[in-house]
Amino acid sequence: MIYDWDRHAAVPDYRELFPYMDASWAKHFERGEFLGSIAESSNHIRMSVRWGLPPVSAGAAAEADLSLVVPHQGVAINGWADQVAATVFAGAMNSYAREHWTADRQAPAIVVSPHDPAWSAGEIRRRAAEGGFAAIALPFGPVLFGSAHYDPVYAAASDVGLPIVAHYSGVEGRYAGAAPLSGGVHYSAFSRNALLPHLAESNISSLAFEGAFERFPAVRFLFSGVGFSWLPSLLWRIDREWRTFRHDVPWVTRVPSSYVLERVWVTSWPVREATLGGDWERLFHDEAFRGRVVFGSHEPFDGDSVTDLRDQLGAADAAQVLGNGEGLLARSQAVGQ
Repeated sequence: MIYDWDRHAAVPDYRELFPYMDASWAKHFERGEFLGSIAESSNHIRMSVRWGLPPVSAGAAAEADLSLVVPHQGVAINGWADQVAATVFAGAMNSYAREHWTADRQAPAIVVSPHDPAWSAGEIRRRAAEGGFAAIALPFGPVLFGSAHYDPVYAAASDVGLPIVAHYSGVEGRYAGAAPLSGGVHYSAFSRNALLPHLAESNISSLAFEGAFERFPAVRFLFSGVGFSWLPSLLWRIDREWRTFRHDVPWVTRVPSSYVLERVWVTSWPVREATLGGDWERLFHDEAFRGRVVFGSHEPFDGDSVTDLRDQLGAADAAQVLGNGEGLLARSQAVGQ
């Protein structure tokens, strides 16, 4: 079985979401202030005919037995100033996704808000009851994932058995509501791109040391689109710190890496960068680490194909990565049935 855990789709025109929200909110989104914000941040929201992306093309669909569809316009609500409007937008996006992007071999993620855990928990339970979804898309917010702030989200995820997918939106480090990047505001796009893996590293460390893995043992996490070659060094460091100062975190009852190697996955894109200089063989010789990497094409944004994966990793290792995604379905085989 081949699982693609990182495929994107988009709504070509924001007005296509109007049937999925109250008329008063449709009027709100037609106002000049909202349209202006779309024009100003169109590089992130990408709501135009140009970005009206189908979730799976005919050729790509043949490669995967299951593709997760990430509505990247919905993930970008982490940078919205009006978080009430953001939840309305996300809810409409979820309704649209279920109607337009659910098929036999693909399923969308439920987009929730990092700013409103109570609403997000209700949305998770409501959408899971409807069926058709394969994961929960939790954008990176200013509060790290290990915080009790997210406990309602994790409780709902535990109840419905869906994994949580964290994929950057592109607004991190730019807008106040989104997660900051290392050290402060970065004015270079190249600097921001180089630091995106820190979003995953910071949140994994937070999950490990703030006790979220202990509080919610059933929740599974996928960090998507931020590479994976950083994982071994991160786990070495958090284990070392725990061994030195474990008396300060008595709620962490075992070595932190053991939680991560059971509950956390990372996507393979961009696989070519991660295999430069023999990094795959050098850093991922351990079976436990290889088992954490799942295939994510990142299509249609200059992503990787199954062929790219096989060319870079070799047939045997690629086959393992292509099948690793099954672990994320441990409690969600019946989704959409």
